[in-house]
Amino acid sequence: MAHPQIAAFARLAKENTPPVRVLEGQKTMISRTMHGFAYDAIHDEIVVTSPLAQAILTFRGAANGEERPVRVILGPHTQILGTAGGGLDKVSVDPVNNEILLPVAPGGVLVFDRAANADVAPKRLLSGPDTQIRGMSPVAVDPANNVLIVNSGGAMLIFDRTASGNAKPKAVIRGEKSGVAAISTIQVYPEKGWVIGGCDRAPGMAGSSPAICAWSVKDNGDAAPRWKIPVQQLTGYSPSGIALDPTNKAVIMSCAGQRLRPPNGIMNAVITFSWPEIF
Repeated sequence: MAHPQIAAFARLAKENTPPVRVLEGQKTMISRTMHGFAYDAIHDEIVVTSPLAQAILTFRGAANGEERPVRVILGPHTQILGTAGGGLDKVSVDPVNNEILLPVAPGGVLVFDRAANADVAPKRLLSGPDTQIRGMSPVAVDPANNVLIVNSGGAMLIFDRTASGNAKPKAVIRGEKSGVAAISTIQVYPEKGWVIGGCDRAPGMAGSSPAICAWSVKDNGDAAPRWKIPVQQLTGYSPSGIALDPTNKAVIMSCAGQRLRPPNGIMNAVITFSWPEIF
């Protein structure tokens, strides 16, 4: 069983290359079942959940070894609660508006001030039947278009950025042509107004998808994706997490082999594709 850690690799690392640094150890408070963390490029910070501690941890961007977090959101006032199955495995950050977004059960998003520390209450909660949010679904913010996007129930639910309570989405991308599927993390590229997530739903693949697609944040209804990378078809892996590298016009994916074993038998991998069309 792997122990919890965040490993940093050289951008051009390939095959069985060791990491250049590893953040791990008891003092970090990092625990298992973290399936999506965030990097704040404006403030050079790493934001990750600690599911077993029911906490949000913030580290220096250059954190290494058994380094303590610089801030910890933890306590009863936070309203952060796990589930019997774990949960609290993903988090997102909006560095432009200084907010941290945490998906929570039974279906919602807690929003905290980015600089929050200790036992603090969230700024707002987006949750309720009208939101259509189910479970702990990945979330991302496009600050340029002032929208918040939740990937839930085979759809991209698009809200006003500051939506709270039982608010209805302003747009919903869903349907056979759209191909929207589930994945552990989604990303936005505000400069072009794209939302990038999993597509081509497949049975038994919760948290990962056979492909990734790009839609416009202005799409609504059964809108077909503008671009698609059929990752599983090309590599044998199903992507579960997404990161964007605009400088090098590339998309980086964590890929898991638990649900669909790849032909080479290696369970987990990081795969990079050049994708200049979206940048």
